[in-house]
Amino acid sequence: VWAYDTRAYSQHERLAALRGWLTSEKKYADTGSVDALVPSRVLWKEMAANAQFATAKVNEAHFPESFTQALQADPGAITTAYVYAVTVSGKQSIAWKGSPHGGTENRVTTLAVQCRPSHPCALAGVLSAVAP
Repeated sequence: VWAYDTRAYSQHERLAALRGWLTSEKKYADTGSVDALVPSRVLWKEMAANAQFATAKVNEAHFPESFTQALQADPGAITTAYVYAVTVSGKQSIAWKGSPHGGTENRVTTLAVQCRPSHPCALAGVLSAVAP
């Protein structure tokens, strides 16, 4: 979710790619939270004019303590949707025309990931706040 390349694809293509990671179960797919990760068409166009791109490196991922506590309190609850909270931390490196090395920033986000038995995991959404 932190990597993008305005030189290689349009804002619409970026949205489509991220939506492709979403669970096919409409009841659990938070499309709005994923769409919010992508800059507006106007901003994307400005970023593309500067050939901006970003790479990402994940350092660590874990179940947030609040999620683990809730799961311990009611272990069977997960079997309804099989949606897990996962907090991911890492670094995003951004570069653009005139600054090929750009800069690096720390990133932390909490994702909702659906992992049903015998199915590949899929993104369910991106939480608006980071869960420690």
